[in-house]
Amino acid sequence: MRTAGTFQEVYAAAKAYVNETAENGCPMDPVVRREEDRWMLESGMEPTDGDFEVSLEAFDSWFWEGYKSDYVPSESDIEDFVKAHHAEDENE
Repeated sequence: MRTAGTFQEVYAAAKAYVNETAENGCPMDPVVRREEDRWMLESGMEPTDGDFEVSLEAFDSWFWEGYKSDYVPSESDIEDFVKAHHAEDENE
């Protein structure tokens, strides 16, 4: 199963997986990716030309508190998330 669109749509899909309310199963080896300005939650086994990728587990660990409420990430929340994970990639 693949979700593609805005960051908020991918966030909502990730939240549904964690809360076990997703209508379809979670992809194998799930990752969150960005290709140009489009976000995806899909299998890490799929090829990509994206400029950003993080495991669903890392995504969840960043946003898990928001999963408990009606929180929707703002543009600055998204920028902070991407910057933090790009910094982690550079330190590996």
